[in-house]
Amino acid sequence: MHSGGIDFHTHPLLVREMVQRYPGLQAAARDIFHIGNTFQPLETFLLELDAAGLERAVILPVDAGSTRGAKLYSNEQIAELCALSDRLIGFASVDPLDPCAPQVLQKAVNGLGLRGLKLAPGMQEFHADDPKVFPLYERAAQLGIPILFHSGMSWEPGSRLKYGHPLRFEDVAAKFPELKIVLAHLAWPWVTDAVALALKYPNVHLDTSALYFDNPRDFLQFAMNTQVPLTVFERSLRKQILFGSNYPRVEIKNMARAVRGLGFSDECLDLVFRANAEALLGGAQ
Repeated sequence: MHSGGIDFHTHPLLVREMVQRYPGLQAAARDIFHIGNTFQPLETFLLELDAAGLERAVILPVDAGSTRGAKLYSNEQIAELCALSDRLIGFASVDPLDPCAPQVLQKAVNGLGLRGLKLAPGMQEFHADDPKVFPLYERAAQLGIPILFHSGMSWEPGSRLKYGHPLRFEDVAAKFPELKIVLAHLAWPWVTDAVALALKYPNVHLDTSALYFDNPRDFLQFAMNTQVPLTVFERSLRKQILFGSNYPRVEIKNMARAVRGLGFSDECLDLVFRANAEALLGGAQ
């Protein structure tokens, strides 16, 4: 158990209280995110954290208004959900190609109290290294918040793999060394490229929320022991790895058990489950 641990990658798509208030969230969850699970009370989400021995969760929206005609939670809805439990850490999302995106982000952080930015290049149909998005990165760096990018394989029907390749993030990491970047899902299947990027750029972090075949244990053993030796993560990237489950696609406790079973030292596990996330979030609040 890791007291104070944080799940850095969850989606609040099944929270019944919010779906009842905003019926449009049901269609977004079903038609865009393709999640078929039953809607559940917020308490179920919190019990999932308890079962994994974790204290808090980052909750992620995606503004897919211009590409999919819907938002998987608006920034205001994320803030509203965070008000229901102090165990939730809300991130914002914006349309990265909207010229007003930097101002929208600033309002979400300063006005709504959100703590980071989620962007999904595959779903939002943009390349991370498109110079049109650079003003948004500049604003995020000024605000001192992390950006969590969906990276690697994008499974949504209609989305394209090309947007998620880790090398599309290299110019961003190089041009904005102060920007805190998190590449979700270990950028699988390009784990080796993502690791190379993180080794070269200390502002690049990777989260563990990857599951594309079989079960969390076997998948992470493959990605973090076979594709890249565990010693690379333990010795060279220990401050750049974050625990993320991708809940509700994966049960938090199952992903947590898989990460704890990889063979990391206790010191490294504390970094992965707690300290690295707190550092990116500007300390525990």
